[in-house]
Amino acid sequence: GNIVAPEGGGRVMDQAVVSYFRAPHSYTGEDVVEITLHGSPVVTAEVLELLFEAGVRPASPGEFTYRAFINDRIDLVQAEAVADLVASKSLRAAEQAVRQLEGGLGRQVDEIGLAIRRALTSCELELDFVEEDLEPADGQRKLDLIERALDGTARMLDGYRAARHIREGVKVAVVGPVNVGKSSLFNRLTGEEHAIVHPKPGTTRDVLHESTVIRGVAFEFFDTAGMRRAADEVEDEGVRRAMRAAEEADILLDVRAVDEGPVAAVECGANGNRVCVLNKMDLAPEIDPGGRIPVSAKTGLNLDALKSVLFDRAVGDECPEGSINRERHFRCMKRVQRSLELAKEAAESGHPAEIVAEELHHALDALDELTGRRHRSDLLSDIFRDFCIGK
Repeated sequence: GNIVAPEGGGRVMDQAVVSYFRAPHSYTGEDVVEITLHGSPVVTAEVLELLFEAGVRPASPGEFTYRAFINDRIDLVQAEAVADLVASKSLRAAEQAVRQLEGGLGRQVDEIGLAIRRALTSCELELDFVEEDLEPADGQRKLDLIERALDGTARMLDGYRAARHIREGVKVAVVGPVNVGKSSLFNRLTGEEHAIVHPKPGTTRDVLHESTVIRGVAFEFFDTAGMRRAADEVEDEGVRRAMRAAEEADILLDVRAVDEGPVAAVECGANGNRVCVLNKMDLAPEIDPGGRIPVSAKTGLNLDALKSVLFDRAVGDECPEGSINRERHFRCMKRVQRSLELAKEAAESGHPAEIVAEELHHALDALDELTGRRHRSDLLSDIFRDFCIGK
């Protein structure tokens, strides 16, 4: 039909498609109307103004997804997956978000929760038997259920690092002494001539960064100043920034070259997750790389092999379906794991069933916080404020 202005003799503003989604089958679980226009910014603004005059207001960030959560159309993990899907930097990140949106993580949580609730039932039966002075329930079954929940929790935690890298991307700091070809390697890996390459030492003064995709995962490379005693204050600041980038990186790409003299090892963070390469192999192909990956930024020698190593170090095969990918998820699951460990220890030590049940209840509380069955208003505000407007 037509969108008609109330003034000006019924002027047609645009031809439109108006779709009505009846509750509870809409995205939000409420009655929803969508108006599809031809896309002109001027016409869109005019139609929006018409709607505002009729009492409509703009949606706040994430409001549609928030309403879907409040109306039990989705859980909190699925709501976060909507934001992840919109913000995905790579194909693997989008695929992971879709699996989470379809309930992959929720199913893993439900399986763990079911084992915990059955263990709780065993505790309650044990308490009933004690009150009736009867033979206690099977304690081994209770332990088996706690073990099953612990195994599921461990699998989710084991996949966290890889899943987080898929979601957020991988930060790789290219570090090493001056004149080992860090900038040339940076340009080769990112496919662009972003960094200035010059034989004069200390050319790189600031930290450059550029993203590329390796096997469906986003990698952000940081080209840093050479590690040496700085010649001036500007280079000294560049070295400090290089150290800061290294400390914040997921992987250090430690570069040496066949034509350099003896140098001290680069001492910086990233939890020791270092990939060591020997550059400029085109100058001396017969040299033993000494355990480093032999590469040549000039000719492209072994660049594909280096990318494969970076991918395996960051992601590998450690990301089964249902892996957690946010720090919030990780904190909740660590609480689940700790409570289950305490419950197991209490059960094995012969403590009263009340003690075991208390720890199992704590584990369920942490699971409910993960899915949003129990939530705080400040937590919801933190999550939904990062959504794009209206999503």
